[in-house]
Amino acid sequence: MTPPKDLAAFDFGGPATYRIVVQGAVSEDWRRRLGGMDVITPSSPEADEPRTTLQGQLGDQAALHGLLETLYALHLPILEVTKVDG
Repeated sequence: MTPPKDLAAFDFGGPATYRIVVQGAVSEDWRRRLGGMDVITPSSPEADEPRTTLQGQLGDQAALHGLLETLYALHLPILEVTKVDG
């Protein structure tokens, strides 16, 4: 992969809001361990594959990395990561 010509155009540092969709159910009890994710929305019980949408502000990309590592350790396949703002 060729790196972009102007890396200064990318902000790898400050806080941003992310939406992360995982396959599986995540309990509200995990909120503290999930790096400040404020919104934890499970899919409908009728869905074939349960999915959970997490959304919240993280301090930087290191925090995002830590959250993704936690989800991996919980054996929750990550289906989507979207930067909502910032």
